[in-house]
Amino acid sequence: MKSLILDIDGVLVRDKALLNHVKHNCVQYVRHKMPEVKAPAQMNEILYSNYGHTAKGLRKAYKINTDDFNKFVYDKPLHDHLWSVLSGTQFQKDAEQIHSLIRDGWTVRLFSNSPLEWALPVASAISDEVMVVYNERLLKPDIEAYTQFSDKVKHVFVDDNLRNLMPAWWLLNWHTIHFSKNKQAQRVTTLSSIPELVMYLKYVPYD
Repeated sequence: MKSLILDIDGVLVRDKALLNHVKHNCVQYVRHKMPEVKAPAQMNEILYSNYGHTAKGLRKAYKINTDDFNKFVYDKPLHDHLWSVLSGTQFQKDAEQIHSLIRDGWTVRLFSNSPLEWALPVASAISDEVMVVYNERLLKPDIEAYTQFSDKVKHVFVDDNLRNLMPAWWLLNWHTIHFSKNKQAQRVTTLSSIPELVMYLKYVPYD
């Protein structure tokens, strides 16, 4: 089986306005939970950089209950914004490219720290055959999150965050691809578009 594992934000969803909308809501959540903090945007960056997820950072570093994080951040205006991007020309072109991989025998799964409410619309906008792997207790880059995938299958894992790729470098049968316009690491392949990724998977051996 040929297994492709894709991140969502920064890989499949790259619209700057939408990603800024997500970040804005995260900052507002930090402001809501930590009203004493004078620079919530900076605090959000610190939490995300150190823990890979704003809510996880609030829980681990400050013992703050974040059960309402998804409801607060992924609100209706953000979901409406997401649907406008998913129905747009660029995403539909990328979706067709990924669907061509499925026709070639690839199994495609989305592996994101974003909740199912966010990931499932992205998956369905590509194909009913695209699956989502998500467990709110197992978030990248914790190594346990990667154990949700079989170690008997060769996986190609694409993420825009090098921190999320690092655990997979040491896992058996994982091949990592950094999705970025700037090459930042020698030991990982760097690609910058979905068509480039599809071309790579179709014509470049990765074993």
